[in-house]
Amino acid sequence: MKRIYFFISTVLLLSASVSFAAEIIPSEIKEVTLFSNQALVTREAFQVIQQGFQELLLEVDAFRVDEDSVSAKVFGEGEILSVQFKEIATTESPQENIRSLERKIKDLKQSNRKLMDEKSVLNKQEQFLDALIRFSEVQIPKDMQTRFPESKDLNQTLDFLTSGFQKINGQKQSIEPLIEVKNEEIKILEEELAALRKGDKKTKKVIEILFDSRKQQKIKIQASYISQDALWHPLYKVSVPLTLDEADLTMFSKILQKTGEDWKKIGLSVSNVIPLKGIRLPLLSTWILDIPRPRTQTFQSAERLGFGKKAVRSAPTAGGDEIETDFQITEEAAEFAPARRKELGFSFEYQIPHPVDIESRDKETILPLFSKKVKGEFFYYSVPKRSNLIYLVCKASADKELLSGLLNVYFGNRFIGKTALEEKKAGEAFYVNLGADREIKVKREKITDKVKETFFGKLERDTLIRELEFKITVENIKDKPIRIKLLDALPVSGTDKIEIKDVKITPEPNEKDYQNKKGVMLWDLKLAPSEKKEIDIAFVVSYPKEFPLTGIY
Repeated sequence: MKRIYFFISTVLLLSASVSFAAEIIPSEIKEVTLFSNQALVTREAFQVIQQGFQELLLEVDAFRVDEDSVSAKVFGEGEILSVQFKEIATTESPQENIRSLERKIKDLKQSNRKLMDEKSVLNKQEQFLDALIRFSEVQIPKDMQTRFPESKDLNQTLDFLTSGFQKINGQKQSIEPLIEVKNEEIKILEEELAALRKGDKKTKKVIEILFDSRKQQKIKIQASYISQDALWHPLYKVSVPLTLDEADLTMFSKILQKTGEDWKKIGLSVSNVIPLKGIRLPLLSTWILDIPRPRTQTFQSAERLGFGKKAVRSAPTAGGDEIETDFQITEEAAEFAPARRKELGFSFEYQIPHPVDIESRDKETILPLFSKKVKGEFFYYSVPKRSNLIYLVCKASADKELLSGLLNVYFGNRFIGKTALEEKKAGEAFYVNLGADREIKVKREKITDKVKETFFGKLERDTLIRELEFKITVENIKDKPIRIKLLDALPVSGTDKIEIKDVKITPEPNEKDYQNKKGVMLWDLKLAPSEKKEIDIAFVVSYPKEFPLTGIY
C-alpha cells in the first residue's frame, strides 16, 4: 500500500513540475444536461494506449468551467489515479481561427457593400423618375402646349413610369432583407471574434486524467464538467378551439448558450433542478416588533437579466419552379415529437428524442418538450370597477408540475396575445385569458351620492353621513347563453373613525370575501341570449367632517 501511495505522489509531483509533453486526445461533446443557469457537458473520446502510466488530456473550449465539477470515467482495464481541470502552456494559439473569422467578416462586408451599391443605384434611378414627374408637372414642353397629347403617348409614358417604379421597388425589396441578414451575420461573427481575441492566451484548458493501464488496449473516456453561460426557460403555447371543449397546451424549452463550445449532434436533456452553489439551510431569527424610526434613504441600482429580444432573421431562400406530384396532402397538421420525461426524485428532466445542434452564439433555440389536451372550464370574467371589458377565461388544472414562463395564447388558430404562467403543481388551477368579447356589455355607474340631512334639517354637526348607491348592468347580446363571473367590492374601513352601515346588495353575491379578500364579492351569473341583469349595491358611510373621505369611486 505504501508503494502505491509513493507511486501516485511521485507521478503527481512529476506531472506538476515538468513541461507539457502529453498529446491531447480528440474528443466530442455527446450529451448535455441543461439547467436553468448552467449546463452539464459530457465529452467522449477513444484512444489506443500502452501498458503502464498514461497521462490523458481532453481539451475543453468553454469560456467558463466550474473546476470542482470535473469528473471522468475510463472504460478499460486499469486504475484512475487522478482527475483534474488545468490550464497548460502551449506553443499554439487560436490565431488561425481568428484569421478565419476575420476573412469571413471581410467577405461579408464586401458582399454587403455590393448590395449597398446596388441599393444606391436603385435610389438614384427612383430619384430620376421622381424628377421626371416633377419636371413634367411644372414645365410642359413647347410642342405639347400647342396640341393635346395622343392617348398612345400618354399610355406609353404611364407604362414607362409604372413599370420603372415597380421594377425598382421589387429590386429594393429583394435587396433589403439580404442586407439585414448579412449585417446580423457580421454582428455574430464580430462577437465571436471579440470573445476569441479576449481568450487569446498561449494556454489550453484541459481535463487531465492519470490512468495506470494494465495492458495495451483501446479505451473509451467520458469526462463531464459544468459549463457556465448556458440557460433555458419554459415557453408555453395554449391553443383553444372555437368550440370551447378543451385546450391544447404545449411546453417548449427556450435555450440560449454562449459557452464557447458548439453542441453538434448531441443528446440534450433539460432539467428543472436548481444546482446548489453556496446555498445554506435557512435559519430563523428573533421576531421583533418595533415602531418606525427615521433612517437615511438609500438608492440601489438593479440589473435586469434575460433573453435578448431581438430576433435573428433567417436568410431568404431562392424561389424555384413548382414540382407537380401525385401525392395527396393530409388535412391534419403534424404533431410535435414529445421529449421523454424522467423523474429524478425531487426533480425531473426532459430528454430530447433526437440529436440537436446548438451553436454558441447570441441566438435562441426553441425545442418542444410536450403537448397535451387540457380539459378546461370556460367562462367570462368581469371587474367593472376596473374595466368595462369582459374577458373569456379558461380555467384548467395542471396534472404535472408546470414551471413559470411566458404563455402565447391562440384562439381559433389565431394568435391573440401573450401572458405569464406562474409555477403550478399537480392539481393546482391556472387561468388563461383568451381576450375581450365585445358582444357582452357591462356598465357600472354611481346613481346616488348625497349627504343625509339631520333631523332638524339645517343643523351642522361634526359627523357627516353619506349615502351611496351603485348599479352594475350586464347585457348579453350574443346569440347563445353565457356564464360570467363578476367581481365588485364593498368599502372596508381602515380606521374606527369611519363607519360603514345599512348595506343593501341585490341580488346577494354567490361568495363574500372572495379569495380571502375582505369586502370583495363574486357573482356567478348565467345570461340567456339578449338577457340583461342588474346588481345594486347601496351603503351608508359616516365619517368626521374635518377629514376628507378618500377611496370612494
